[in-house]
Formats: sequence, structure tokens, C-alpha cells
Amino acid sequence: MLKKSTEQTTARINSIIGSDMVVEGNIRAKETVRVEGSVTGNVETEGALIISATGKVKGNIKGSSIVVGGVLEGDLSSSGKTEVISTGKVIGNMHTKSLIVDENAVFQGQCIMNTNDVPVLPEVEDIMQIEDKKKK
Repeated sequence: MLKKSTEQTTARINSIIGSDMVVEGNIRAKETVRVEGSVTGNVETEGALIISATGKVKGNIKGSSIVVGGVLEGDLSSSGKTEVISTGKVIGNMHTKSLIVDENAVFQGQCIMNTNDVPVLPEVEDIMQIEDKKKK
């Protein structure tokens, strides 16, 4: 299933964190990033972000579209589509334009979906205050 989702990402993968790599620190990229190894730190890209079945990120992530097939322990921000496939596990909050969660995938957190520009995720309390102000 990850292969299908990866193929649907039209951008060319420019950066790969290999399955035997352990990265400690933040990562920033302009184009598509694929994580097959372990990252402790935030990952931010202007392109797509793919966390493969062997990948693990402990930190916040941001991308134009995101596919989670491994483990994410942190918040997620996507200006496009977010997909958590059957092997994926997300423990954290999401702010995305659209969301697909496959059967057997795990998502524990809060999700805010809208078509407006997606800002960097604030704390959950800040999200609630923003939503309350919009309603008034």
C-alpha cells in the first residue's frame, strides 16, 4: 500500500533518510523527503513527506502532502492531503486540508481540517481558542 501512495506523490524524491540511519536534529528541505530510518527532531519540507513502514519520526512534521506508513510521535501540518496507511501510527495532533486513515492505522490526537492555508501547529489550547473566536 505504501508503494501505491508513494507512486501517487508526483514529486521526485530528493532526500532519503535510509533505514539504517539515525538522525538527531531538525531537517529542512525544499523538495520531497522520504524517511525510512529514525529521526529525532522536526522535519519540514516545502514538498511531500513520506514516512515509510520502517520510518520513525519523534518530532513535528510539515509538508505539502504527507504519507505516514511508519511511526510519528509529534504534530503534523500539511497544506494538502495527509494519508495514514494501514502500517502507520500517528500519536499527535494534525492540521491538514484533507485526511485519509486506512483500516488498521492508528491515530491518537486531534485533527483540524480546512481549505485555508495551514499554519504551523500551535498548542492544542491555542487551537481551541482560535476556533472559539471564529464562532463568535
